[in-house]
Parts: sequence; C-alpha cells; structure tokens
Amino acid sequence: MDPRTGPPQPDLIIGQTIGNYLVTQKLGEGGMGAVYLAEHPSIGKKVALKVLHSEFSGNEEVASRFFNEAKAVNDIGHPNIVDIVDFGIIQAGANREQLVYFIMEYLSGSTLSALIRAESPLPPERALGIALQVGDALGASHKCGIVHRDLKPDNIMLMQRGRERDFVKLLDFGIAKLTGNTTGSSRTRTGIVMGTPAYMSPEQCEGRGDIDHRADIYALGIVLYEMLVGRVPFIGAGYGEILVQHLTQQPIPPSQYRMLNPHVEAVVMKALEKRVELRYPNMDEMMRAMADPVGYVEACGGIVAFMQRQLMPSTSELPPNRMTPTSLTPAPGMTPPPGMLTPMHGYPAPTTLGGAAGELHKPRSKAGFAILGAALVVAAVIAVVIVTKGPTTVAGTGTASGSGEALVTTPDSATPSAVGSNDASSGSGSAVTAVGSGSAVGSGSAVGSGAAGSAGSDLAVVSTVAKITITTTPPGAKIFVNGQEIGQTTGETFELQRSSSPVRVMLRSDSSKYDDVIFNLVPDRDINDERLFVKKRKTSGTGKGSGTSGTGKGSGTSGTGKGSGTGKGSGTGKGSGTGRGSDDTGLEKP
Repeated sequence: MDPRTGPPQPDLIIGQTIGNYLVTQKLGEGGMGAVYLAEHPSIGKKVALKVLHSEFSGNEEVASRFFNEAKAVNDIGHPNIVDIVDFGIIQAGANREQLVYFIMEYLSGSTLSALIRAESPLPPERALGIALQVGDALGASHKCGIVHRDLKPDNIMLMQRGRERDFVKLLDFGIAKLTGNTTGSSRTRTGIVMGTPAYMSPEQCEGRGDIDHRADIYALGIVLYEMLVGRVPFIGAGYGEILVQHLTQQPIPPSQYRMLNPHVEAVVMKALEKRVELRYPNMDEMMRAMADPVGYVEACGGIVAFMQRQLMPSTSELPPNRMTPTSLTPAPGMTPPPGMLTPMHGYPAPTTLGGAAGELHKPRSKAGFAILGAALVVAAVIAVVIVTKGPTTVAGTGTASGSGEALVTTPDSATPSAVGSNDASSGSGSAVTAVGSGSAVGSGSAVGSGAAGSAGSDLAVVSTVAKITITTTPPGAKIFVNGQEIGQTTGETFELQRSSSPVRVMLRSDSSKYDDVIFNLVPDRDINDERLFVKKRKTSGTGKGSGTSGTGKGSGTSGTGKGSGTGKGSGTGKGSGTGRGSDDTGLEKP
C-alpha cells in the first residue's frame, strides 16, 4: 500500500450489469480507456466492454463523435473489423460520473505484435497475407470517411477461425482521429499525440491538420516492414528522436537485414514515401501491389520507374482479401530472373515484361493424360503376357546405344511391370524385353547385365528426406537445428526428414561481429536458401585504462663487445561500458 494514496480503490465497473452483460474482470487499460470482460448470465456469451476515461467521456463533442464513429464502423460490416454490438452511457463512482462505453465482440487470439516477437522475420507469403486483410479493412473504412491514424501491431488481432489461421480483426477505429481533433489538450495519458511514434506518418509528426487516408497507408507500410524484418525502421531514445527520423531519414531497405525479393521490397518502400503524393493513391492500389508484387511493379515500368512515378487509382478488379501468395522463393535447382515470384493461386501473373499484367491462358487439355493412361494399360497387358510365357533369353553383346531389357517388380506383389527404353551396358546377358515407354515403379533388377529402365516423370518414388543447402555471406557459418549443432556449415548440403512442421534454424558466424541469423524452415521439399549476416549494432559505453611502462637497464665490459640487459614492465587497464537496447515500439529501454 502506498502511504501517500492509501489503500487501492476498488474498481467500480466490475460487478455491474451493463446492458444484458455482467462485468466480471478487467482485461487491460490504455491511454483512452479500460477494457473489461463481460458475460451474458443466461447463455454465457462473452463480450468485451470498453469504457472511456472520464476526461474523454465528459467532453460532449468527443462523446458525440465517438458514437458517430462507432456507428459508422458498425455499418461497414467488414469481417476483418471488430464488431460493435452496443454503446451507451453509465454512471459510476460517488460523484455519479457519466462514462461512455461500447460493447464489442470478445476475440480469443493474440496480437500481431506477439507474433512478431515470437516468430519474426515472417515469410513474405505470410506477411503479405496478413497485410492484405488489414488493407481490405482499412480500405472499407476509408470509403466511409474514417481514417484509423493509430494502426500498429497491438491493434491487429490474429485468430484461428476453423482451419483458417491468421484471420485478422482490426481494433480501435476512430479513437486516434478523435484524440487529434479534441479542443484544448490533445494528449492522451501516455503523452502520445495522434498515434504511436514508431508508426506515425511524416505529416502526423508535423502536427498537420489535413491528415487523410494516406497516413494509414504509411502505417501499414511500417507494419509490413516490421513483419518482414523483425523491427520498425526508426528507433530512438525518445519520441522526438523518432519523429525527426520519420521526417528526415530514409528507412534502411529490408534487404539489408534479410534476403528479400526486390519487387516485394519495392512494394513496402513505396508505402513509406515521405511525400504523400508518391505513396499509393488509395488502399486498393496498395492491395493490388501486395497481391502480385512482380506483376504490379513491372506493369509500372520496373522497380526504378515504379519508385519514381506518381501512381493513379486503377479501376481493375480487387484481389480477394484472403488470398495468400504462394512461395516467393525459387524452386530448388532453378535460377529464375532476379525478383521472379511464382503466381498466386487464383491471380494470374504476367507472362513477359512486354505482355499485359495478368494475361490469362487457356487451361491445358486433358487429352494427353487419357492417351498416357491408355498406353500404360496396354503396356501392362503385354508385360503380363510376356511374363506368363517366361523370360526370353537373348544372347549377344549389348551396345551403348542399344535398347536394354529389364525385369522390374513392384514392392508389394513382385509382378513385372512395363518399363521404358534405356541404354544398355556393354556385356552379354538376358532380360525380359520391355514394351512401350513409361515409368519404372518400385525397385527392380535387370536379369543379366542390362540396365534398368529410366524412371519417367509421372510415377516417381518420393524421397522421405529433404536436402537443404543454405549459403551465407560471409560463408562457413555453423548450423543449429532446433538448438542442436548438426556439425555442418553453410554451403554444405544436409538432410532433414520431410515434414510440414517448421524447424528452428540458427546460423552462427565464426566472427563475433555478426548477429546470429534465426528463422523457421519447413522441410517439406528440397530447399536452396540464402541468408545475409548483419553486423552487430554498437552500444555506447565508456572505458578507462592505464598502465605503467617497463624500464630496462644494461651494462657491458668495454673492449669485449659483450653486454647484457634486463627489462621489466607491467600494465593494467580497466574499462566499463553501458548500452541501451530497444523495444518493439521503437523506444530504447534503459
């Protein structure tokens, strides 16, 4: 108990019945108000109750505009915006203060900030999938004349909805806007004006009054940057230092921290332009760019032209907001052009740089598959007939270019199967003559010295291990999988059991001046990956040291040319230093 304030005061909201819901506990408190958990006493439905602090509830203009904002957000009816089911005014305390409240759906999940702390940097596919949902919600809000102005990972909830993970719910619409337009003092309890410094646009940092939807575009760019890199672009010891960086400094490109597709990087950096007219003109355009980074950027003339030009709103159809891009990493053994992405499911990719973005192609005919199936059936029948008659002995010497004959059996029934044509090894032997071209299934051996038939492309045996090759700059780093060193270094290929579950990989350079590289990897296929080590950030510190220099004396006899000398010396040094780290909001910790 604090002797200056006495015993803690009981919470006057807990235990009250507001609407049809009984308030049971406080979930959290912020600069604008407090959030409580309430439950329907009959059916057990849980809701979240948000009550504004008295200094905001007592302002009639704020309360009136707050209700209007809540009604507008509820009228949007967007699935990615938290649903508000009721709002009103209650009286609490000895002075019967009027407090403004609203009741919204209770969300069971975690915030995006928690995901970033636990798993960043996120794969580009996952980060873009989350950002697409946020962008769709913001776009719907902008069409209703509502600008969020306080977008940050803490206001983005991620839920598991059925089999669908990372379903987004956007919180706290309109609060930051109302804070910025309040007469008199415009400071919240945390001392932040119109948003959180790490995610504020340059025009917000200047305190301008003409803030529009492009401030949300800038904030979404910061959030996407943080998901891909693991940190916000601007970090400082205080609010003022961060605001100055937003106004004067260019963000470090994400590729300086990790290997990243240049088109994806361009999509992020476009949203972070200092000049509002150089950002995306609206949220719909940013969604089109995030849905197909390569196609969109190349349709704008390439990366350089895309970054320099002022974009105009498009009338093309919007991509689905739940569309998740496919892998943005080249397939093993292939070297596509720099920045090439695989087309996303349901969204056409451009064919060539001269073709139109999203050019459609006719689906492939199924006639080829029917012909192949018929050929396999005929080959199987002929093979059975040949085996029934017994193997045919062929005497002679094979040639390097001749047709070899092999008897191939399946693992289960040991029944001969048709095999394709192959090159025969030199030497004599006998074998069952194969008919037709096809695939060798299972393991088999040639009778005599002929080689087995070549495996085709349709019936290949799937390996149970994934071959992983990770290269780094600088090379030769130690590899740890799930905390265990595997005894190999980067540049060498190692094997993992194929699985759809991710493993934790850590790369550690022999040089102490580089940070460890930590990321998740799903060994469901052979993987070739590249990673870049980043030098450790220098921490500020002071150190002092002193030492005594050694002295030496020598003597010698004249005329002999001989001499001897001794020398002794000692030195001591001491040093100390202090440094500061930083948290997820961009402020340095003491």
